Amino acid sequence: MSDVEDYDNYEYDYGDHFGETVDDVELENEGEEEEHTTILDEVVNANTTEAPVPLENKEKFTTPYLTKYERARVLGTRALQISLGAPVMIELQGESDPLVIAKRELREKKIPLIVRRTLPDGSYEDWCIKDLIVD
Repeated sequence: MSDVEDYDNYEYDYGDHFGETVDDVELENEGEEEEHTTILDEVVNANTTEAPVPLENKEKFTTPYLTKYERARVLGTRALQISLGAPVMIELQGESDPLVIAKRELREKKIPLIVRRTLPDGSYEDWCIKDLIVD
């Protein structure tokens, strides 16, 4: 007989029986519910901040170069989209690897994504891939 069969013969009761009845627990928690609701309202209201404000397209403060971090994120996102069946924006020349296709799309500036750069004051700039310098 195996060890597993030894344990199968026993019935376990995993309930927490500490001598409290349901009525005792409900009476203890009545005042706490109002307190939790008030605290929750304060937390929710305190975290609401104003939505980021977009800058005018004419006013670009950041560099026109695509950073290596943006490049990695754009390539990863686009490769995932391609692997999930998104339409490819370039003519395929025998490529089947989504990452290779995404790199070629980036080189030809055909990726249909927009890079959003958040500025320290809470505003942001949106850059199209075709407007960025990709090395």
